[in-house]
Amino acid sequence: MGTVVGVTNSQAGVGKTTLAVHLAGWSQENIGRTAFVDTDVRVHGSSWLRQASAKAEVFRLLTPDEILDQVPELAVQFDVLVIDGPSGLPELTRAILLVAHLALVVCGGLTSDARAVHEAIHVVRQARKIRSGPPQAVLVPNKVRVRHRPPRELSDTLKSVGIPTMTGLRLDRALADAAEQQTLVWRLGACGKRAAKEIADLIRALHFHGAQGAS
Repeated sequence: MGTVVGVTNSQAGVGKTTLAVHLAGWSQENIGRTAFVDTDVRVHGSSWLRQASAKAEVFRLLTPDEILDQVPELAVQFDVLVIDGPSGLPELTRAILLVAHLALVVCGGLTSDARAVHEAIHVVRQARKIRSGPPQAVLVPNKVRVRHRPPRELSDTLKSVGIPTMTGLRLDRALADAAEQQTLVWRLGACGKRAAKEIADLIRALHFHGAQGAS
């Protein structure tokens, strides 16, 4: 059984797809057979990953029933399954959390993100009650500005949610360049070196290949 990683948050623009694509690309290169599940009708993540990591397989699942029916079957076939969660579709997010072993709740640095983080954690807790344990969940701050303090409301939220918070990823032009060029930051040479190291450090800290069954 492979590890199912759900990258979630109802808020748009926090970097879910960027992280999900890089997780899948890194996994395909360093772990083994990897699948990417795109839940966005715009299929931005799918087209990006096809260009960036042709060996990773891509699937489009756009409804809760498709997630619940097909993800467990796919998890048997792959070492890692990365699901790029939707924005503003709570029922689809709930379905992802009912099949994921590890949930990465991505948050930005704006006051408006505090509400989205609360909502995301609430859905995680609902899934844990239903499943009597999983998914393991962590917060991943993204687009973090150096020497920039997040709004107090968001800081208070991050302290109170009761799940681990990772170091996160700094705001880095290389991530935007990777999206524009349909590649991965570690293929951008020197300009992508810092972002590549941060992503690799984050993935290693998550230990997500061994996360199945974690509570």
